Amino acid sequence: MNWIRPFNLIAPAADKSHLVASRSYLTYSKAELRDKLERNPYSYLHVINPTGLGSQAVKRGTVPFFEQVKQRYLEFREREWLQPQGENRLAIYRQTTVEHTCTGIVAGLSIQGIHSGKLKLHEQTLKRREQLFAKYLNTVSCNAEPVLCAYDDGAAPSADAIQQRMHHITANRPDMDFTTTDQIRHSIWVLSAADSKELATEAQALTPLYLADGHHRVASSLACNDMNADQPDGALMAYIIPESQLLIRGYHRELKDVHWTTNQWENTLDKLHHHIASERVERSGLAAPDQEGIIHLHTDECTWRLTLKESSIDRVDAEILQTHIFQGVFGIEDARNDPKLHYIPGTLSSEELIHRLTSQPGRAIFEMHPISTRQIKATADRGGFLPPKSSWIEPKLRSGLFIHEI
Repeated sequence: MNWIRPFNLIAPAADKSHLVASRSYLTYSKAELRDKLERNPYSYLHVINPTGLGSQAVKRGTVPFFEQVKQRYLEFREREWLQPQGENRLAIYRQTTVEHTCTGIVAGLSIQGIHSGKLKLHEQTLKRREQLFAKYLNTVSCNAEPVLCAYDDGAAPSADAIQQRMHHITANRPDMDFTTTDQIRHSIWVLSAADSKELATEAQALTPLYLADGHHRVASSLACNDMNADQPDGALMAYIIPESQLLIRGYHRELKDVHWTTNQWENTLDKLHHHIASERVERSGLAAPDQEGIIHLHTDECTWRLTLKESSIDRVDAEILQTHIFQGVFGIEDARNDPKLHYIPGTLSSEELIHRLTSQPGRAIFEMHPISTRQIKATADRGGFLPPKSSWIEPKLRSGLFIHEI
């Protein structure tokens, strides 16, 4: 069984690729979304948001809404804004930012291969979201965003050969090459059927793969495949990159409605000294936490450096923080859904986090150090799950740039 396989790739017309590809629907403000929908007829946002803004005759998340998504997708196909790139193809995708570059393979992953454990997971999913996305896939019959997977480029037997082959391919002019307004460059090479077959053969040795982003998409694809059990082995679209090219940032925690004085924080931290050492630090020129086991606690008045004494490869910082502070002090049992907890992507600096508090007092921010790949892999290898929002992992892929019809 070829578990990493070419597939019938759909992609934007080359001259419209920069206009079609979109960020996640949820990352746009209402004003940004309105601007995109009113000014860019090619945006894939028209597919995933077919009813536009304002009052909706059809409720989001229902089968009738998903049927409208499918109809809009078919319109993009009919207008050739989205085009078949050929049967049994792989693509090479490179994403370049000011601080980071990654190059990997866009391929299909066998559902049977995932079931057999070739893809390692580390995040628990919500059943209701799995079922919703499975219903979406079953109705729309296409997936427009690959999940992000990584392989150990220091141990995979074919990693060097794959890197050399990709280097040879990417020395040629890309089939699509554009930069988006967030200063990210997107370069795509669509391989011939022959080159796709050769690269897929080498890629079979990339086992296991570790899922970096897209746990709900994996779970819903498995559920959708179960709905169509009479069909041949299905596939899930994935973007596969070397582990060394993952960019992992911290995922910070904001505790709302605290309204504690500095003395109250000091007294509470003193009581936790068996588990957490604390010291007040100067804010001027403060850098982000510099290693695992270190967290910065910011309030509107001051900042503490917290040292977690139990931090280890098997016990990540987010779990310790949840146990001793959020649950132990504030009684927060459900870190995923409690309204007192808000999660901030690790793209903000210490200075920006502190400024956020000066404009919104009565809160506290726990600035996290990024989780390591070894912690992610250790958790996945033992079949465990990390706490919710344990990491902010890049690259983030755009919707509509690669499409797999189910």
